[in-house]
Amino acid sequence: MSDTRQSFKVGLVGWGLGGRYFHAPFIQTTAGLELTAVVTSRTPEPDLFSQVQVVDNFEALLADPSLDLIVLASPNRLHLPQAVAALRARKHVVVEKPAAATSAEVQTIIREAEMAGRLFIPFQNRRWDGDFLTVQKLLAGDVLGDVAYYESHWPRYEPVPKGRATWKSEPDVTHGLLYDLGPHLIDQVICLFGRPQTVYAQIETQRPGSPADDLMRLNLHFASGLHALLEIDMLNPCPVFRFHLRGKNGAFQKMGLDPQEDRLVAGEMPGGADWGREESDKWGQLWLNQDDVDLIETEPGDYGGFYRGVLAALREAGLVPVPPQEVVWQLQVIEAALRSSETGQVQWLEPVM
Repeated sequence: MSDTRQSFKVGLVGWGLGGRYFHAPFIQTTAGLELTAVVTSRTPEPDLFSQVQVVDNFEALLADPSLDLIVLASPNRLHLPQAVAALRARKHVVVEKPAAATSAEVQTIIREAEMAGRLFIPFQNRRWDGDFLTVQKLLAGDVLGDVAYYESHWPRYEPVPKGRATWKSEPDVTHGLLYDLGPHLIDQVICLFGRPQTVYAQIETQRPGSPADDLMRLNLHFASGLHALLEIDMLNPCPVFRFHLRGKNGAFQKMGLDPQEDRLVAGEMPGGADWGREESDKWGQLWLNQDDVDLIETEPGDYGGFYRGVLAALREAGLVPVPPQEVVWQLQVIEAALRSSETGQVQWLEPVM
């Protein structure tokens, strides 16, 4: 059933990096969504909160009958109970990654949404990275032919763990790279190629004093024969491909990270003709043979696409921008990666029935 209202009121839980930079700016710049309340214990910035009510607890947010949508950018351990509570309060809900700690917990949220007749929308904004959109476009155009190999890296260099006391600094399996940045890379490969058949993984803690894993290396195999390598390492100052793909027609490789996060953290609001555009020295290279190489302009990154998709789903009761079932698969990959790293063995995922 469609909902023809002009706008929907949104409550945001959490004002850390995610809430402040990846959610609020895009809610505020999406015509049809109205950010009206934020749950935070932080000191409000007057210019940001001039028209937003600040509340200090989640229960008060749920009790507000005017809110249509709750966005959870809270600590990982709270995602499941808060999502269930929001749905039972008859609110639609957006849940930051990781949506939950296990695939069974994600399935619980899906069932709660079905019973409530409300939307559960997992947040995976890196589907709107410019480099990923470029890879999608190349695959949609069959430029590379059948892809045999896919490589995705997130290069980072932080040899000494940050000393800030945040919830992420607490020892917990969901606070390491596998659950923090891993969902981005796993979601992207699932979005492109579907659910893998097998997982072989190294999940390690390399740095003294690190509260959780800081090396993630996943080898995934798919029914098509595709092999994918996903890697995040906190001890790598060297340039590394963000993406590298090889197919029967050629190969594509791309350096650098999407520029949107840096611009958001610097205080820019999204929008404008140059938003999400990347400098030409970061464009990828397309090799159609050993001597024929072309620069491929990076598609503009567009995190706002997620919330435009949310608005469309609210209005038309249609498809959400990130299918919850794909996040079930994501958590199944994470669970298999943990088992593989512990046993040193390849893990098979149960066939989808």
